[in-house]
Amino acid sequence: MFHKETETRLVGASMKTIKVSSGIECAMICTNDNNCCSSTYDTNLEHCSLFLECCPDKEFSKGSQTIKKISGLNPPPKDCSELPAESCSGVYVIQPENGPSMTVFCEMGIDNGGWTTIQRRYDGTVDFYRFWDDYKTGFGNIAGEHWLGNDNLHFILRQRSYQVRFDLEDFTGNTSYAVYSTMYVGDESDNYKLNLTGYYGTAGDGMVSWKGGILSSDGMMFSTRDRDNDINDDKHCAIKKSGWWHGSCSYANINGGVYSEKFSKSSVH
Repeated sequence: MFHKETETRLVGASMKTIKVSSGIECAMICTNDNNCCSSTYDTNLEHCSLFLECCPDKEFSKGSQTIKKISGLNPPPKDCSELPAESCSGVYVIQPENGPSMTVFCEMGIDNGGWTTIQRRYDGTVDFYRFWDDYKTGFGNIAGEHWLGNDNLHFILRQRSYQVRFDLEDFTGNTSYAVYSTMYVGDESDNYKLNLTGYYGTAGDGMVSWKGGILSSDGMMFSTRDRDNDINDDKHCAIKKSGWWHGSCSYANINGGVYSEKFSKSSVH
């Protein structure tokens, strides 16, 4: 099928398309239908398409996302690590303990899968030079470029001990990654203070130990263009660098301007 209004092409056996008010409502309809394995919700048209296939091929467009059905899991998973191992990468609904239900992108094809994605950038279509409230609640398209939201990140990370993985790719196709064995982010009253430990990978330890820690993000509060929480007395780092855990300022900031970096993704497991 091809939706001309949204320039989206879906390949798969569509059962039906109905009009609903949200992607979560669309996902719940699919969950309650024994014949449905995945659903696609178009926010522009408010169209919910139900599919027989679990992983229909899709050419993404703005305002559209495919939400996968999670079979046999009641209650819903608390994060992507609770999905069955054979699950495909895509948008799912999770329910953290003592937190709100939320849609997330689950990465199931990298490092044994089960990664709950915090951030994705790959073509520059979403502006990351945002204000505090944008980073608080999240922005972008969960199926495309997005920031999950600092509140949502806190709800997930307070459940247990998590590790975080950063995947990077430059314009020439070179890739690298960095993994930290523990990650925790406080709530808004703590300005989403970040704690990281235990680096390994190929990208370098830019988040913690760079230049003796003065550019480290570990132990720093989150800053945005309208909220200065960095430790630099001379300037407001987020004014030029965008929302991030700035020290003085930062060496590793995947939300900043795109210069040589082509792709970035951070996710927790």
